[in-house]
Amino acid sequence: MRNFHFLFAAWMAVWAVFFVYQISVAGRISRLRDEIDRIKQQLQEGEGAPVHGS
Repeated sequence: MRNFHFLFAAWMAVWAVFFVYQISVAGRISRLRDEIDRIKQQLQEGEGAPVHGS
Protein backbone atom coordinates (compact mmCIF):
# COMPACT_ATOMS: atom_id res chain seq x y z
CA MET A 1 0.00 0.00 0.00
CA ARG A 2 1.69 3.13 -1.23
CA ASN A 3 1.46 6.49 0.53
CA PHE A 4 0.25 4.88 3.73
CA HIS A 5 2.26 7.41 5.77
CA PHE A 6 0.24 10.27 4.24
CA LEU A 7 -3.00 8.56 5.19
CA PHE A 8 -1.73 8.00 8.72
CA ALA A 9 -0.57 11.63 9.03
CA ALA A 10 -3.98 12.89 7.87
CA TRP A 11 -5.74 10.56 10.32
CA MET A 12 -3.57 11.84 13.17
CA ALA A 13 -4.19 15.46 12.16
CA VAL A 14 -7.96 14.92 12.20
CA TRP A 15 -7.83 13.42 15.68
CA ALA A 16 -5.58 16.21 16.92
CA VAL A 17 -8.03 18.83 15.66
CA PHE A 18 -10.90 16.90 17.26
CA PHE A 19 -9.19 16.82 20.67
CA VAL A 20 -8.24 20.50 20.52
CA TYR A 21 -11.88 21.28 19.71
CA GLN A 22 -13.08 19.16 22.63
CA ILE A 23 -10.73 20.97 25.02
CA SER A 24 -11.98 24.30 23.69
CA VAL A 25 -15.62 23.34 24.18
CA ALA A 26 -14.91 22.06 27.70
CA GLY A 27 -13.33 25.40 28.60
CA ARG A 28 -16.31 27.32 27.26
CA ILE A 29 -18.73 25.12 29.19
CA SER A 30 -16.73 25.66 32.37
CA ARG A 31 -16.81 29.45 31.93
CA LEU A 32 -20.55 29.30 31.22
CA ARG A 33 -21.19 27.32 34.42
CA ASP A 34 -19.16 29.87 36.40
CA GLU A 35 -21.21 32.67 34.85
CA ILE A 36 -24.49 30.90 35.68
CA ASP A 37 -23.36 30.38 39.30
CA ARG A 38 -22.41 34.05 39.55
CA ILE A 39 -25.80 35.17 38.20
CA LYS A 40 -27.65 32.79 40.55
CA GLN A 41 -25.73 34.23 43.49
CA GLN A 42 -26.55 37.79 42.43
CA LEU A 43 -30.23 36.89 42.12
CA GLN A 44 -30.28 35.27 45.55
CA GLU A 45 -28.57 38.28 47.12
CA GLY A 46 -31.05 40.62 45.45
CA GLU A 47 -34.23 38.79 46.55
CA GLY A 48 -34.62 40.92 49.69
CA ALA A 49 -33.95 44.22 47.92
CA PRO A 50 -36.89 46.47 46.95
CA VAL A 51 -37.88 46.51 43.29
CA HIS A 52 -37.44 49.85 41.55
CA GLY A 53 -39.56 50.95 38.63
CA SER A 54 -43.24 50.97 39.54
